[in-house]
Amino acid sequence: MSTQAARKWESVSRILAPIAAFLVVGLLVAGTSRAAFFDTTENGSNEFAAGDVVLTDDDSGAAMFDVTNMAPGDSATHCIEVTYEGSLAPADVEMYVASGDLTGTGLDDYLDLTVEMGTGGAFGDCSGFSGSTVFDGELGAFASAHTDFAGGTGSWTAAATDESRTYRFTFTLQDDNAAQALSAGVTFTWEAQNQ
Repeated sequence: MSTQAARKWESVSRILAPIAAFLVVGLLVAGTSRAAFFDTTENGSNEFAAGDVVLTDDDSGAAMFDVTNMAPGDSATHCIEVTYEGSLAPADVEMYVASGDLTGTGLDDYLDLTVEMGTGGAFGDCSGFSGSTVFDGELGAFASAHTDFAGGTGSWTAAATDESRTYRFTFTLQDDNAAQALSAGVTFTWEAQNQ
């Protein structure tokens, strides 16, 4: 081997020797690391489930009122029981007539409405009802004043599930000739929101 070739080989050897030493040490450390002691701990099977807000009534899908051919002074009275069955308590309950849920040709301005809230009685049978008045005025005024949860009436707080209130509705046609042949239809809504 020539002197020049020997010098080149010596130069390359000087460069490769530290690299080779670094690789050998790295392999030794990696091998040693794989043989180390270890341990783990865990907290598993975490689960989440949301509660619910459930409000029902005892009307079985039937309307409280279907009154025709009313004459001045005629009245109709019916009750309905509303029950909070949700798992989230306490929950606030409000009653209102949502926008668009008052229909007809204007009889609402001639129908006096009294709403009472209490206990006893059931859908179609107010026997045993006892309560106090939460609204007394015209149906049109009720629908204008109580249009959503924030502006509702007949309010109560369900402290636990399966808590109920009964509402007694009394409609009376005013003695006003302008009411002739008019009509009105209304849907009452109860809404619950947990606190």
